[in-house]
Amino acid sequence: MVTSPRTPGPQPASGGGVLLPPSPEKIQSKFDLSIALALSAWPALTLSVQNSWGGPLSSEKRDWFAGAISDLFSTQPGGTVDVEYLEEFLLQVMGDEFEVNVEDDSGAEVASKIVGLRKLTLQGDFGMVDDMLARWKERESRGGERVRFQKVQGDEEEDEEEDSDEDVEEDEDVVMEEAPNLIKAPKEKVVPKVDEEGFTEVVSKKKR
Repeated sequence: MVTSPRTPGPQPASGGGVLLPPSPEKIQSKFDLSIALALSAWPALTLSVQNSWGGPLSSEKRDWFAGAISDLFSTQPGGTVDVEYLEEFLLQVMGDEFEVNVEDDSGAEVASKIVGLRKLTLQGDFGMVDDMLARWKERESRGGERVRFQKVQGDEEEDEEEDSDEDVEEDEDVVMEEAPNLIKAPKEKVVPKVDEEGFTEVVSKKKR
C-alpha cells in the first residue's frame, strides 16, 4: 500500500513537551544569514571588496547584494529560484556593481549553494547555516583572509604582470587562497565611429 508523504508537524521535545516548527520569521532570518555567509566565502566578491572595485562603499554594496538576493527569492512563485537564473543574477551584479567579469565556475557554485540552503531552511533545517556561521567566526578570529588577484590578460601585458607578481611577493600581509580567474571590466565607454564610406564601427575611447 502506497501512502502520500506527510508534512512535518510538531515533534516531541526531549523534555516531554512538543517542539513547534520554526516560525516563518526565523526561517527567513536564517536564510538571509546563509546568503550573507555564502557571499562572504566567495573569493571573487571578497577580492572585489578588498580592492574597492565597487567604489569606496564596496563593503556596503556586498550587504546590499545579499539583500537583493533575498528579495529575488521572495518575489518568485513559491519563494524559490533555479540555479541557472540565480547564477546569471550573481554575475550581472558583479559586472554592474563591481565591474568584474567572473571567468570561472564559482558563480554557479555560489548559486547552487544558496538554492540548496533555501530548501534546507524552508524545511527548518538550520544545521548547515550554523556550521557556516561557525567557520566564518573562526576566520574572523584569525583576522580574516585576503585573496590574490589572478587577472586574465593578453601577451602585451605579460611584463606588467611579472612586475605585479614581484610586488605581491613582497606583501607579507597577503594570505594566499586559490585565486579566482577574473577580468576587470574596462571603465571606458564604447562609442560609435563612422568611417569614410558611412559604415559604423564600434571602438572604445582608449583606442581612438
